Amino acid sequence: MNVLVIGGARFLGWHTVRRLLRAGHEVTLFNRGVTPDDFGGDVRRLRGDRRDGKAFASLAGARDWGAVVDLVAYNAQDSRSAVEALRGRAGHFIHISTGAVYLVTRDYPCPLREEDYEQEVTPRPEGDDRMWVYGTEKRDGEDVLAEAHARDGFPFTSLRLPIVIGERDYTLRAFSYFLRAGDGKPVLLPDGGLCPSTHVYAGDVAAAVAANLGNPAAFGRAYNLAQGEAVTVREFVLKAAAVLGTKPEIVDVPKAVLDRQGWGRGFSPFSVRRPFILSIERAARELGFVPSPFEDWLAATVLWFRDEYRGSVPDNYLRRGEEEALAEKFNEWLSRF
Repeated sequence: MNVLVIGGARFLGWHTVRRLLRAGHEVTLFNRGVTPDDFGGDVRRLRGDRRDGKAFASLAGARDWGAVVDLVAYNAQDSRSAVEALRGRAGHFIHISTGAVYLVTRDYPCPLREEDYEQEVTPRPEGDDRMWVYGTEKRDGEDVLAEAHARDGFPFTSLRLPIVIGERDYTLRAFSYFLRAGDGKPVLLPDGGLCPSTHVYAGDVAAAVAANLGNPAAFGRAYNLAQGEAVTVREFVLKAAAVLGTKPEIVDVPKAVLDRQGWGRGFSPFSVRRPFILSIERAARELGFVPSPFEDWLAATVLWFRDEYRGSVPDNYLRRGEEEALAEKFNEWLSRF
């Protein structure tokens, strides 16, 4: 099948393209060419900015595609331009969405099922709440696709993902924990890191995309993709440490203490305020989705970062010495009691 991948040069896109090529598909990338890729002559390339509607329509909409995978749609206009350019041109349109579409709803349940999308959206908070903006704008993009499907059968499928983890993860969020687990210094965890959540392995998302190209049962449907196990940040750190052969000291610091010290939770990006668990029952039933075991993909990711990553350290690791000092100060305070 000829497949257009919008984005495709980084992390999840890289995993997806590799999986599609391995399955024998003909892949064309549409992106600005800013991030180099290592696909060589295995893919075709269209250069352009998908936010330039005319350029996108003239390039992406100039031929028919068996399927399109959109990795970089963030708002209603992105989805609208895709519908306008690809209406009648795409046999299947797969939209990569996010679990944040639930986070912006009022009193969301746990676990979250796809129908919980219909819950009331919370009003915009005061100040700069990037997660609220991100979640609501991704909802707007999904709504455009749903309207196009209802209006004229636009064959979209939306895949809602939690935090994606795996080899080549340029966000370095997971890597920041691997560094802390292996550097011999205390690991601070807000509120003990005991709140559970589900992540998803990049390779599992790529496999689900490749396995369901052109699946008519998925047209007009949304699916959660996530790991099968709910894990806490504490478990995540300790399992990563076991792969590295270390046993870090975990220092459980109440969030209130961190706030008073001006720390927040930026050094622990997986710490959440309440459980965030996505149900994958619909994806298992309708897409045949079977996630890899958590310990298997975590080990593969830890070892890739240890043995192959050659980039810079995460920004949130730059104050590591101050974390160590805070851990020592907090332990001294506890010892008085």
